[in-house]
Amino acid sequence: MNESITNWAACIVYYQDLSSLQSLINNLNNQTLKPSQIFIADNASSKDVFIQNSNIPLKIIKLNSNLGFGAAANAAIKNAIENGLERFILLSQDVLLEADSCQKLIDKLNKHHGIVFPTMYNRKTNNVFSKGGVINKFTGKIELKTKKVPKKIYWADGSCLCFDKKTYLSLNGFSEQYFMYFEDVDFCLRAYSNKIILNHVETNASQNPNGPNPFLRSRNSVLLSRNYDFKFFKLAVLKRNILAALLLLIKLHLRDSWQRFVGIYAGLKVKIEK
Repeated sequence: MNESITNWAACIVYYQDLSSLQSLINNLNNQTLKPSQIFIADNASSKDVFIQNSNIPLKIIKLNSNLGFGAAANAAIKNAIENGLERFILLSQDVLLEADSCQKLIDKLNKHHGIVFPTMYNRKTNNVFSKGGVINKFTGKIELKTKKVPKKIYWADGSCLCFDKKTYLSLNGFSEQYFMYFEDVDFCLRAYSNKIILNHVETNASQNPNGPNPFLRSRNSVLLSRNYDFKFFKLAVLKRNILAALLLLIKLHLRDSWQRFVGIYAGLKVKIEK
């Protein structure tokens, strides 16, 4: 491969977990295809980031406040673009990859462009939690598949996504409305709507996922449904959230039920981006 094809940037979203970040940096230093540079967007952590033993040039972008995943992702990627990089792997701070994962992701990107993603494992359970995401426009269900790669991939988990400058700029980057969770669904769904292909790669990455809290789950799924004018989708997502909140209420999970109702209201009130 020539130099223009092998140059790529690791763009990391970071917040207050230096041990995980150091493990990821070590992991990137041991890849068969190392990044040309690493860009770490720090979402206003209380302590400064100090990385040991990296042979790869690092740049830390310290944000003034915690603006969420999308804002940090944009900060890291825009800095990579300003430094002349055109291929990116976006990573959450706690991701670890197989030794040749980055090589496989970049190779796939070079061949097919679009958005490329690996199989994602949960390190706590050692189970697959993502082989690509689907959306049911009629039931409002938004989920990741774990057994087989979906025939029609609508989205992929944002903890490890590979794409190039052209795709990123054509989508105007990540929405910063969501703060955390569902910005990956939004990014990929905009790609899908613009006929940008999502490609799965047979390689494994792992993470310790927690998933959104009840408030963010309802707020951001309702907001997502309002951003996409699919027939029945908005109503279906709203119905799913209301039923989930009522079920929690019946089970006497009062705080979680309240948080889902508050999230529904918040998702309906957010001003839609044009």
